[in-house]
Amino acid sequence: MTSTYLIRIRNFILVAIIQVLIFSQIHLFGYATACVYLLFILKMPRLTSRNELLVWAFLLGLTVDIFSNTPGLNAAAATAMAFARNMVLSSFLQKVTSDNFVPSVRTLNWGGYICYTLICILLFYLLLFLLEMFTVGYPLQLIISISSSTLLTMLFVLVIEFFTRN
Repeated sequence: MTSTYLIRIRNFILVAIIQVLIFSQIHLFGYATACVYLLFILKMPRLTSRNELLVWAFLLGLTVDIFSNTPGLNAAAATAMAFARNMVLSSFLQKVTSDNFVPSVRTLNWGGYICYTLICILLFYLLLFLLEMFTVGYPLQLIISISSSTLLTMLFVLVIEFFTRN
């Protein structure tokens, strides 16, 4: 149990450093930003309690917020995504199971994994950009930002999943 938390803390620190130093600096055409730190939340074991998931997501989002100078936007969006994650994940399970598995291509197949990550990432960016703009007065800019950031993050997540697949 202790080793599990030590591994999560190590991964938390690694993902936060990579996000802050590399991926937060990428802004394609002023619209698309990759938030690869979401992979930490998406890859938590299925039976992780909702409270634990919310705490990890909030702390990770807050860490990114502190270094990105965004006052609570990532924390709020990541926490909301973590709240909905188990409901989204359960809709892509092929049978009713109580197994504690890590969501991946191996456990959900490519189609299920892509849909699961796409919905979660889309929910994250929808909330993030709505909070950032705090208006729907510019719907085209909002749609472009949400879709391009979702696609860029999905690309990075799928590449990482492809290379870390067992």
